[in-house]
Amino acid sequence: MKTFTLIILSVFFVCTSPASAGELEIGGTYRLGITVTDLEAVGKNGTKYAAKKNSKFFVISKLEDGDYIVRFDRIYTSTSETNAAIQFVSYGNAYILPAKINNVIPVDAISRQSLTGLSSGPLVVPFKYRLDNDSLSGDATIGFYAGITFEPRCIAENWCFRITPLLSAGLSQVSVAQASGTGTENKTSATWAAGFLVTDWSNMNIGLIYGQDRIGDKTWEHEGKGWLSFMIGWQL
Repeated sequence: MKTFTLIILSVFFVCTSPASAGELEIGGTYRLGITVTDLEAVGKNGTKYAAKKNSKFFVISKLEDGDYIVRFDRIYTSTSETNAAIQFVSYGNAYILPAKINNVIPVDAISRQSLTGLSSGPLVVPFKYRLDNDSLSGDATIGFYAGITFEPRCIAENWCFRITPLLSAGLSQVSVAQASGTGTENKTSATWAAGFLVTDWSNMNIGLIYGQDRIGDKTWEHEGKGWLSFMIGWQL
């Protein structure tokens, strides 16, 4: 029985437009990086509310004192919470999120932008595992990918992730045997690929893609044959 270990690294970058330093974007969606206990419901001065880590909120507006009016779109609670004095935020209500948590921590420092919908970026594949002959190839590909990002519910309090099915197209430099049989030469191939990308909240990305290279020559042994590549990258 033939066995093999697949260790192929691809590099990709997901480029986003971050909020201005020190503030959250109006209309932006974020997740809390820590549990916050000093929120106030709009119109209910004096009552403090808590929002658990990873709770997802939408920024409605910004107040003159720098605080934010927010609405929570995804809420996490703890069944182990025994302090009856703590009231948790609820759906459908607006809350005041302080610009500084407990008058110390800037809110932008504990909030991560929550990105869903269309996404795109450059994709570099330096190595490929070719399925037709079980070989590891250094035929590098430079291309561009596009996909749709989904954000499932956090599966644990300390781990949330996004998943992006994607398609990619680009160009590769491939090694092709010369007709004389005396050596090889480099040719440019058109490459397409499809796969998925998983991003966790430390901004590390991992994924797997399947692709094919075509140089327009049916005699090339890898013409239209599939390859796999394992991807590791970081969001910028």
